[in-house]
Amino acid sequence: MKKSLMLAVLAVAILLVVGVSSAFADTATITAGAFAAKTATDTVLVTATVNPKLVLQVVTPDPGVQTVDFGNVDPGTTTAAHNVTFTVWSNRTYNVTITKGGQWALMGLNTTASNGVNVPASASNAGSSTVDAYTLQVPWSTPNAAYNAQVLYTVVQN
Repeated sequence: MKKSLMLAVLAVAILLVVGVSSAFADTATITAGAFAAKTATDTVLVTATVNPKLVLQVVTPDPGVQTVDFGNVDPGTTTAAHNVTFTVWSNRTYNVTITKGGQWALMGLNTTASNGVNVPASASNAGSSTVDAYTLQVPWSTPNAAYNAQVLYTVVQN
């Protein structure tokens, strides 16, 4: 019986030693510099859809809403130029069409800007400006009266 008791005590002692040592088996002490630093990275995908943008600005020399006023003019003479500046901002190529309407022929209205075909997009925020010089050379056949005309600037992106 003493032998069995001794074996039982020895078995319990062995189990306690194994149990205590296995309880500390997963614990490790890491000193600074013992292992290389770990790095984690991830990527963020950034997306955007850029809209087509087109801006037309027309600046006239006379006060009022988009007005060029020649005042009183005589037939047969050419007036001094009145400059109209139109500026286009576009992030795509574009076409400019200039259309005269109203009584432009009776007034003898001339403009220097011409229609543009496949004008390149502006390279900067400043836009692409064109000066359109308006002059009148009223024909002798035009009766005396007040006349008006319109100049329409149309810009279309391609």
